[in-house]
Amino acid sequence: MAALSKQIGGDEDDVVRPLQDVLNRTLVLGAVVASAFGAPCEELMDWLAEMSLSDELTPNERAQMKGAASEQMAINFSWQSERLVVLLWALNKIPALPFPTPGGKVAFIERLLPPYGDESASQFCETARLRSDGELFAAAYELQELHVVARQRGFSRPDYRPKVPELDAEVVQERHHAINWLVGYCGQSWDQVTADT
Repeated sequence: MAALSKQIGGDEDDVVRPLQDVLNRTLVLGAVVASAFGAPCEELMDWLAEMSLSDELTPNERAQMKGAASEQMAINFSWQSERLVVLLWALNKIPALPFPTPGGKVAFIERLLPPYGDESASQFCETARLRSDGELFAAAYELQELHVVARQRGFSRPDYRPKVPELDAEVVQERHHAINWLVGYCGQSWDQVTADT
C-alpha cells in the first residue's frame, strides 16, 4: 500500500475507504446532487433519514438540503455529479470511467442511484463490489496525471502532452477529488481532501 500511496504523493499509511463508507458517501452525495438538479429536498431528507444516513451529510451538504445554500453552492453540487461517476465506478456499478472530455454526459447516473434509480437502496448495496486497491490507486494516478495536463494547458500551454485528448479541467478536478477520498489520500475527510498535482 505504501508504494501505491507514494505514486500519488499520499502518506504511507493511506488506507482505501471500506465498502460501507463508500456506499454511504455515494448514497448521500447522490441525494445532494439530485437536489442541486431540482429534486425535492424534503423528500430526499426523509429518504436519508429512513436510510439512517442523515448524520453522513457534511455541513455544506446539509445547507444545500435545507435550502440554505447559495446559488453558487448549488452549482458546485451539480458539478459533483462527476464525483459520483468515480464512486459508481469504484463500486462496480459502471464498467469503466468515461474519459473526461468537454461536453460529456453523466445523466446515466440517475438510473443507477436510489431513490430514483432502477434499484432499491438495499439492492444497490447488496450488488456493490469495491474495486481492488490496485485498480483504485491506478485510477488515482491516472486522474492525477490528467489533472496535471489540464492545469498545464490552462496555464497557456495548450500544446502540453498533445497525445492526450481534449480534457474538461473541471470534470478532471471533481473526479480527482473523489478518487483521492476513495484511496484515503493523506487521511483527509470528504470536505478537506485535496486534488494535488
